[in-house]
Amino acid sequence: MVQWQEYCMQYIGFAPEEGALKGSRLEVKAIISHISRVQITPDTPNFTVVQYARAVALLLLGGTMCLDSSENLVSILYLAKLEDIVVAKNYSWGSAVLAFLYRELCNVSTKGKAAIGGALQLVQIWAWSRIIPLCPGLGAPHIHMGQHSIDNNRVLPAALYGAMWNYEHTFTRTVRTTVRVIRGILD
Repeated sequence: MVQWQEYCMQYIGFAPEEGALKGSRLEVKAIISHISRVQITPDTPNFTVVQYARAVALLLLGGTMCLDSSENLVSILYLAKLEDIVVAKNYSWGSAVLAFLYRELCNVSTKGKAAIGGALQLVQIWAWSRIIPLCPGLGAPHIHMGQHSIDNNRVLPAALYGAMWNYEHTFTRTVRTTVRVIRGILD
């Protein structure tokens, strides 16, 4: 327990309380609490900024992209890949997220498995783009995905792919998400 607290102190700038650590996993709310207390200014020392960046990256990686089925714990083992923050930018994080998601999708089919982790938003967007009856806003106009020009010749970047399905959700324009209805659509 003490070794994980020291490890966290060294690499993300705080030693979590004993209750926030569950083996080698840390509660998400402890990371969020730490991040919210840190104030980054132009005078902040570089090592504090790097620790803050590691904490944010740990929260994004373990709390969003490679979310485990507990939904409230992040593996501190991800910090091993964030120790050298300069080298970490060269890793193929997208491949790691997809590999984690594929492993979760395979493991969910085992007997007794009741929950799934991973970036399930990717599965949802994939399903919406390939299984047309499942997509929200069926028949509604899609958002233009290219760049948008605004005043004074300024250009907004292209919207994210998932933003295509950004619609007002109503009973008439949203698929009901019961398993029975979705199974009927897929059949």
